[in-house]
Amino acid sequence: MGAILLSARPLWVAAVMLASLVAVYVRAQRWRVLLRPLGDVPLFPALSATAIGFGASAVLPFRIGELVRPALLGRQVGVGMSAALSSVVLERLFDMLLVVACFVVVALVYPLPAALRDSAIVLAVLAVLGFVVLHAMQRRRTATETFVGGLLARLPSSLAARIRPLVGSFLGGLGGLADRSTVALVLAYSAYLWVLIQLTFLFSFLALDMRVPLVAASLATVVIVAAFVFLPQAPGFIGTWQAGCVVALGLFGVPRDEALGYSLLTWIISMVMNIGAAGVFLAWEDLSPGQLLRLRAREAPPAGAEG
Repeated sequence: MGAILLSARPLWVAAVMLASLVAVYVRAQRWRVLLRPLGDVPLFPALSATAIGFGASAVLPFRIGELVRPALLGRQVGVGMSAALSSVVLERLFDMLLVVACFVVVALVYPLPAALRDSAIVLAVLAVLGFVVLHAMQRRRTATETFVGGLLARLPSSLAARIRPLVGSFLGGLGGLADRSTVALVLAYSAYLWVLIQLTFLFSFLALDMRVPLVAASLATVVIVAAFVFLPQAPGFIGTWQAGCVVALGLFGVPRDEALGYSLLTWIISMVMNIGAAGVFLAWEDLSPGQLLRLRAREAPPAGAEG
């Protein structure tokens, strides 16, 4: 595996890094579209929060970066934590839909393990159900607030008073689902994003001069790695990323050692770019990691407020 990594071609490694950076930019632009119901969010704060959030998810457990992003955006432009968090939930649902769509394409050509097919079905059902529930909540906001108010009435009054405005803010952040042009633009950005992610895997094949069908193998790797990283895991996708690459490349007869070397190359570049970009923006924002965690804790809603 060491020999495989040392054989990587620098120009193609640079291409992987460039595609990774562009993907961060596209994520930020997509997030801005989802945040439109809350106002016109400038690009730089969205880009900074996106880079720092994904860097935090790379090194901290429990996907904490998904809370860091809206908390940091609130600090910069005053968007409410709950409203921004609802847009993050929508992002994940759009990503799940795109991954499932890519999975269907791969499954039509290659015999995938039954466990992966079952996982794709579960993800598809969850994504569709999530969209249906959130759309219903957005369309019937008054009824939703009345229902939630009944639930909050059973809690201590002080806690209920803190949660109630968060619920209204969360529902306000779902406004993008009511606008077809917004949904279409988010879908376009999502497709663009996943093409860029596929390119990082494709360029990595070229960097290692691996003899595989580039488009098919990169698409299969994207789908299977995405399925694996949805599983419970250690910070930074350690283990699940590598297992996904080995399973995907096994479909194309790639030897295990070569597949592991490829998995390490793609994982190392991903971690370096995510953590490096987060470090640059942390320095620009004059924030230390400790301050970032305290910010997340201060801006986060009370336990159970949005879950």
